[in-house]
Amino acid sequence: MYELLDNLISPWLEQSCIVYLVFLSACILVGFSLLIKGGDWLCDHSTNIAYKLGVPPVVVGLTIVSIATSAPELFTSISALQSKAPGLILGNIIGSNIANIGLILGIALLIGDISTRDAVSLSQRTCLILVTVGFCLVLTLSNNQEIGLLAGFGFLAFIASYLIVLTRHALINKKMESSLVQGGEPKKESSALIFSFIMLMVSTTALWIGADSLVYGSKNIAQLAGVPEELIGFTVLAIGTSLPELAASISLVKKRETAMLLGNIIGSNLFNISLIGGLAGLLGPVSSSTPSPWIDYFFLILTTLVLVYWLKGKSLTKKHGVLLLLIYSLASVSTWLLNS
Repeated sequence: MYELLDNLISPWLEQSCIVYLVFLSACILVGFSLLIKGGDWLCDHSTNIAYKLGVPPVVVGLTIVSIATSAPELFTSISALQSKAPGLILGNIIGSNIANIGLILGIALLIGDISTRDAVSLSQRTCLILVTVGFCLVLTLSNNQEIGLLAGFGFLAFIASYLIVLTRHALINKKMESSLVQGGEPKKESSALIFSFIMLMVSTTALWIGADSLVYGSKNIAQLAGVPEELIGFTVLAIGTSLPELAASISLVKKRETAMLLGNIIGSNLFNISLIGGLAGLLGPVSSSTPSPWIDYFFLILTTLVLVYWLKGKSLTKKHGVLLLLIYSLASVSTWLLNS
């Protein structure tokens, strides 16, 4: 798909720069749309198939749904590697994680207050800190500011162990979960199994085309403007691939499902670093080429530590949301000033 777009659009650069930019912008918009819809379809229908096959709902939530919600970032990263734009991957991972906390949680807090009491376990908070700090240390201490084969394997081993432990814990408490489900509202009837399998193929195709389209438009606009790939990944790609989390967070805070909202943010950040960063290391390596990458690592660790500290039982209000939005704005401005 990337080669097809290049053959169709690149000749316009010599004929009309304005038309060329319009096509690149259209690629970005189409890419965002397909990634969002493809992620939604993948999540819905993979869950549907799991129910039909008798997989416990809690296991579905901890595995299939978690991976599906990270599908836009995953497909975008694979496409970036194939198109030789590795800088987009690191910018996307770091930018998405900062946006999940600073932008998405910040906006959610402007809509409604959130109580963090007993919302997220200590083990999950600890995992988030360890993975985030470990990710930054790998990039800082490596010779070429890169994630290589060994680090990639380590991140993937972590996320695999994390899922195994969570699933095992869920299965141990399966009876309790089952009783809660039986006492709630009746489930809606699932779609036909064959239709869900077809939609899995459709959603995967949408993610593939959307990722290639988004990466093609972003990479070429960055080259045309002389902007480092990491900055495009940090802003355009990060915000775009985080839109599903934003929509989900707004809905959850209105429904007062605050524990699920916080769990979604933590789970998304863990998967972004461990799954996407791990795969990038195995397929890469991927490295940073910005002059001051430390500013991104600083804000990634800062936002993570602020979140983890607040998760100790603090009641979050609009003022905390404003603070998070200010931190996100400062992070964006700082990385553009130091790395552009």
